[in-house]
Amino acid sequence: MKKVYVLLLFIAFSLSSLYAATTGKITGKITDEAAGEPLPFVNVIIVGTNFGAASDLNGEFFILNVPPGKYTLRIQSIGYQTKVINNVTVSIDLTTRVDVSLPEASIELGEIVVEAEAGGIKKDVTSSQALVSSDKIETLPVAELDDVLQLQAGVTKGAGGEFHIRGGRAEEITYKVNGISITDSYDNSRGIEIDNTSVQELQVISGTFNAEHGNALSGIINTVTKEGGSQYHGDIKLYTADYLSDHTEIFPNTDSWNPTYNYQASLSGPVPFMGSVVKFFVNSRYNYDDGWLYGKRVFNTDGSEGDGEYVPMNWSERWMGIGNLSIFASKYFKFNLEALYSDNEYSDYNHAFKYNPDGDVNKFSKSLSSTFTFTHTFSSTSFYTVKASYFNRTFKEYLYESASDSRYMHPDSLNAVSYAFISAGTNLHHFNRETEAFQGKFDFTSQVSSKHMLKFGFEARVDYLDYDDFSLEPKRIDNIQVEPFESAIPLESSLNRELYTAEPIMASAYIQDKIEYESVIINIGLRFDYFDSRGQILVDESDPNIYAPLREGLDDLSYSEKESYFYKDVDAKYKIAPRFGIAYPVSETGVLHFSYGQFFQIPTYRNLFDRSTYKVPTIGSTGSVYGNPDLKPQTTNMYEIGFRQELFDDYLVDVTMFYRDIRDYVSTSPAIQTMNSVVYYKYINRDYANVKGVTFNFNKSFTDNFSFDVNYTLQFSEGISSTPEADFNAANSNSEPTYYLIPLDWDQRHLLNANLYVGGENWGTSLIGRYGTGLPYTPTITQSTADRGLTSGFSQNTRRKPGQFSLDFRIFKSFELMGARFTGYLKVFNLLDNKIVVDVFSDTGKPDFTTEGESLQGSTDANRPNTIDEYLTRPWYYDTPRKVQVGLDISF
Repeated sequence: MKKVYVLLLFIAFSLSSLYAATTGKITGKITDEAAGEPLPFVNVIIVGTNFGAASDLNGEFFILNVPPGKYTLRIQSIGYQTKVINNVTVSIDLTTRVDVSLPEASIELGEIVVEAEAGGIKKDVTSSQALVSSDKIETLPVAELDDVLQLQAGVTKGAGGEFHIRGGRAEEITYKVNGISITDSYDNSRGIEIDNTSVQELQVISGTFNAEHGNALSGIINTVTKEGGSQYHGDIKLYTADYLSDHTEIFPNTDSWNPTYNYQASLSGPVPFMGSVVKFFVNSRYNYDDGWLYGKRVFNTDGSEGDGEYVPMNWSERWMGIGNLSIFASKYFKFNLEALYSDNEYSDYNHAFKYNPDGDVNKFSKSLSSTFTFTHTFSSTSFYTVKASYFNRTFKEYLYESASDSRYMHPDSLNAVSYAFISAGTNLHHFNRETEAFQGKFDFTSQVSSKHMLKFGFEARVDYLDYDDFSLEPKRIDNIQVEPFESAIPLESSLNRELYTAEPIMASAYIQDKIEYESVIINIGLRFDYFDSRGQILVDESDPNIYAPLREGLDDLSYSEKESYFYKDVDAKYKIAPRFGIAYPVSETGVLHFSYGQFFQIPTYRNLFDRSTYKVPTIGSTGSVYGNPDLKPQTTNMYEIGFRQELFDDYLVDVTMFYRDIRDYVSTSPAIQTMNSVVYYKYINRDYANVKGVTFNFNKSFTDNFSFDVNYTLQFSEGISSTPEADFNAANSNSEPTYYLIPLDWDQRHLLNANLYVGGENWGTSLIGRYGTGLPYTPTITQSTADRGLTSGFSQNTRRKPGQFSLDFRIFKSFELMGARFTGYLKVFNLLDNKIVVDVFSDTGKPDFTTEGESLQGSTDANRPNTIDEYLTRPWYYDTPRKVQVGLDISF
């Protein structure tokens, strides 16, 4: 009930308050064609919408809050001919300038219809960002939004498939939909999946972003979804796909065509009987994928002989949907209700269970994001937007949902000899996590003069986190294990269970000004961020475990009586950050830009709260690092300077240099010793990193039946450690922590992306090529290398994995039939079926050879159901093999 009150509070707060960047602006000057004088009181209308403005005494007009897309402008005035301009493109955050000269009225001539200039340089871009429209996404050989992200300059992909923007850690990115965060604060991952066909425009900000954006260190990924139009439009996609690879020694069971079937459907338009007042957009997608990593059912979970069938081990079944309702109460008031939902069931490949694939856990993720938006437009130059949103994500992991399921096997059945697959047993792990967020947001925008667009706003958010992590254990009565085996959930006080709740809050406010002169454009702003984890830290770090006190006299107290002896509240944190960007047009076709900003980000809730109950054992060692609710925000100072130049109308070159100085990265503390000499570690702010590099973009807009984009990134990502747990892992392996800068795990020095599109009205083909140099790794010593005289350790990340190259391909053909448009297409990902190496054996630097286990080669063991070579074949050391997709798109 408390959560319902919080939601109502946020709605009330929002309706009295006020939207992040999801719209653009159209501006220009109207003049008399003959005299060249400015024309006042000329009407400028965006056809099919409620947007419009009238020119002022200087002939200038401004239309704010225009959603991204392509529009038709109608410019009309008494005594002058009406001019219609088609294909005026509006992008998120940017100004589209349309200067128009009107001839005097003539009886002989009707409306003058012209096309807006294609492409062209955006003079008001003061920092690096990529804008990908729905039309562009449609032409690319991509299947998921992640495929689009991977094409952007400065975006690299780590060995685990995670994204990094300009050399930062994966959790430094904030994900937004229509300006509202959908980031799961537990691990800062994208909290909900979005289908490509729902996207109107994708904005990837990799440079210094404006003050309205916060809680991110390296980048913002903002998705603007589609809304319903004035006409009905529908689309149905039916497609089938499978992996086809010749490398069956790595990817067994991928050499034959066994496709899965999927669909996507959308419908938009006006709500019946509501005219143009209410419009809707709905989209749904179902996708099943067997994956490309298979196990073989050599054994059943009870250890009996299996049927020998191949079983997919990285399968996924996904359903995602979006519903959007826009209510245009008048030209001044607009309401929008939107809900996004995704449901994903999947498994991650577990090599140990390759011969017992039915014994491993499955994973279940469900997400919901719902947003209410109210926009009040005072005039063509001022508006405010109110948002209230609710986000929920649940993540579960288990083999059987009931902890008392009789099919669970005793943990001893999982025991296996070295280099052997598990031949019996069940994974006993259970994990349950729910993240909820209530957000209220307010933004006010006003074109206070022809040169200044002022924007300010504030936002508040409350999170709720429920967490329960444990592995089942044998049931005991009076400390005697029940026979036959029955599974049981560990007690809350057990070291084998982590159970907690958290309710952190955050708030922010900002003000910024966009100053636009012909000779210079400036973005300047200031941001304030506040965060309170509402967590607790230890009173005495030498006596951390409230369930097993070490201080005398505490054993006899109840839990509630002991709390004040063990925990104290943490203080709230706040930061102020300036942002500045300037674009200096050096010519009609060239712009020099520079930007600087300070950025802060709250550490992930995983670092703040996991194991923050401090159940440190009284003997032995701890298994991982303990959370710290008193962590400070991580900080980055970012600088960039660049130059954009338009060439021959259709070509654009952009070169940008950047530098990032990152401090207060989350790391591991020095060893903390308890009263009985047990050592443990917690998260602290200590690490440092810096990133420097240059990006080069060269693209051609679509003319003469072809277009292309090429981008190259040279980047140096260095830091003390790649993960917060690095020093803890070093201590556990009796190694020294790192005291100097090393290449970070995702330091990809050279990255080249290129895509080419060739097509006509009813056909087209596109090709994407990617090349990246290898990621770093740390060489290790084995018995074999020691025999060759290599006996001392190597410095971290001093060697490089092999480079990565891939090609993706798409071809389509369209035709009209019975009033509908049919499009058949073929997509092939990893066209050449390359072995794309993402990891290697650290003793050899190769993905398919290691000296590990050499002493056992040729040996037999009755308890080892596989050969040593079979066990050392690691398919997850490679990226996805060739995948073929065939589909039919029907639009009407």
